[in-house]
Amino acid sequence: AAGGLLATYHPIEPNVAVNFIVLMFVAVVLGGLGSIPGAFVGGLVIGLVQSLTLLLLPLQLQNVGVFVTFLVVLYVRPQGLFGRRARAV
Repeated sequence: AAGGLLATYHPIEPNVAVNFIVLMFVAVVLGGLGSIPGAFVGGLVIGLVQSLTLLLLPLQLQNVGVFVTFLVVLYVRPQGLFGRRARAV
C-alpha cells in the first residue's frame, strides 16, 4: 500500500528507494546491530543531523552530514551507540 502512495509523488523506477534503504542501514548500524532501541535512536539521530545539515549546506549535500556523523560515531564507538562489545573466542 505504501508503494502505491509513493508512486504518486515519485516516478516508478528500479532504484526509487535506494536512498531510503541506505539511510535505514546507516540508522541500524549507527544504533548498534541487534538493538531495536538503538536502531530507533539511530533513526532519530539521522533525522536530526539531516535537518541541521540543511541549515549549513545546500539540499544536494544533505546526506554529507549524515555520513560524516556515521563515520565519527563508528570511529569512536565501533559497536554503535547501543551495541555491545563482542567477546573474542
